[in-house]
Amino acid sequence: MTADPQSPSGPGGLTDIPHLRLPDAQALFRRRAERFAALAPGHTLSEYLELLGRVAEAQRVAAATLTPALPRALAPERPLDATNLRRGPEWLAALKVVLDALSAAEVPGESRAALALLAELPPPELEALADRVLANAVAGADLAAGAFVAAALQVHFTGLAAQLTPDAAPRTRDGCPACGSLPVVGIVLGDDKLRYLVCSLCGAQWHHTRVQCTACHEGKGLTYYQLGAEQAAAAKLPAAYVKAEACAACKAYTKLFYVEQAPALEPFADDVATLALDLLMAEEGWARHGVNLFLMAGEERLPDRR
Repeated sequence: MTADPQSPSGPGGLTDIPHLRLPDAQALFRRRAERFAALAPGHTLSEYLELLGRVAEAQRVAAATLTPALPRALAPERPLDATNLRRGPEWLAALKVVLDALSAAEVPGESRAALALLAELPPPELEALADRVLANAVAGADLAAGAFVAAALQVHFTGLAAQLTPDAAPRTRDGCPACGSLPVVGIVLGDDKLRYLVCSLCGAQWHHTRVQCTACHEGKGLTYYQLGAEQAAAAKLPAAYVKAEACAACKAYTKLFYVEQAPALEPFADDVATLALDLLMAEEGWARHGVNLFLMAGEERLPDRR
């Protein structure tokens, strides 16, 4: 792993920057499934990437067949607040689609046991597990099942976010303007070099000034780490397309992906594929700001700042 204390250059003082990029649910999950499939061959995490590719394909099917109903009254801020929004029954329908699709696929034994468990749980227990997933409070025996519940919740909230307009979700200091969730990673666009944080739940992307900590908003003391050449080669990925932006003030880091270096990247898939960078950051004592709902086990994270 290499470190660069010099902040990458970026635009400053730009006006009229779109503060929110809303998802296209079907396109999002199709792109995710394709990216997992492209990343898996020869990767050290190939089996897990293949599994998540099947999950993403199941999400695509669910998103294509289900459209959740927006609440009649939306809050003026964070209109889809994940911790307070009353979920409609569509998320349970999405879970059934995911479970049915994966039950017919080849999946590891632990995952198959989790699928069988979820198929037998009554709705109140599924709702309780969903609450724990959304609170980032899944642990122990819940981890395997929680990942599939997270997949259904992503379908549900992405479908809701796709129906919003940007002015319905004004800028917020922390968390997704649409649903309040933590980011999974940041992306730096290839054309104008703007940075957007990607919601771990609904897939919305919100603008965040570059060279500024995404956790505490400090603009000084940032260092950028990236995989070494051998580590990147082992993952069959370009080293320069992902960096960890680490903040000396709060000891947090956020992963940044550079679209110009890898136009086909997909935030969730590429985050999993570059888990080696997270492991190296953890060894150095950094805590991750954000969450990947498919990597809930083993992540060293900061407390939720929502």
